[in-house]
Amino acid sequence: MELKERIVDTALRLFTDLGIKSVRMDDIASVCGISKRTLYEQFTDREHLVRQAIETYVKQQEAMLVGPMSRAENAIDEMWIMSGHGTEFKTSARNLMIDLLRFYPQIFEDIVRKYYEQIVACSEACLRRGKEQGMFLGWIDETIMARGFTRYLYGLHRDFSERIIAAGPVNESSQLDEMRMLMMLFVRGITTDEGRAYIDAKMKDRKQL
Repeated sequence: MELKERIVDTALRLFTDLGIKSVRMDDIASVCGISKRTLYEQFTDREHLVRQAIETYVKQQEAMLVGPMSRAENAIDEMWIMSGHGTEFKTSARNLMIDLLRFYPQIFEDIVRKYYEQIVACSEACLRRGKEQGMFLGWIDETIMARGFTRYLYGLHRDFSERIIAAGPVNESSQLDEMRMLMMLFVRGITTDEGRAYIDAKMKDRKQL
């Protein structure tokens, strides 16, 4: 392993365990067994190292998701895999995300927002395949569901900040539509056959609800 890669791996491990703000450049150099001068020969400043570490983390997360997803038999299996990955991400990335939002918002914007949108796109494609495969309800809006699913599972919303990172300004009408759809899916899960038939008929034209 090259020195630069070893430094990034060490920094990422410390950032994940302790939080970015709590880890000094001296700490990273010490754990790596190098001088601070050598550290700065590899990275121009602390922000440069943080950016490299977060980019590495996101690449690792992508690899952890792509492999299992490629072996999924259908859209339901894909959603199951994504739910496990998202839950793990929300737990392991908490310290990283909190400190990024507070102290390195531009890195958050450049890397994490992009990753968020990739997960949303993956979720949306999965939901669309599920509808095509006849496994998901035809009336669900995959765009709405993909954003709600991603925000909830990955915690990339109010769990870390009062700021919602979904692209674009907050639209109250779209939020209401999302809440209604999520509520109807929940209610559908606890209704009788008669209740499910009623909801399915109504949700084909959501303006009635």
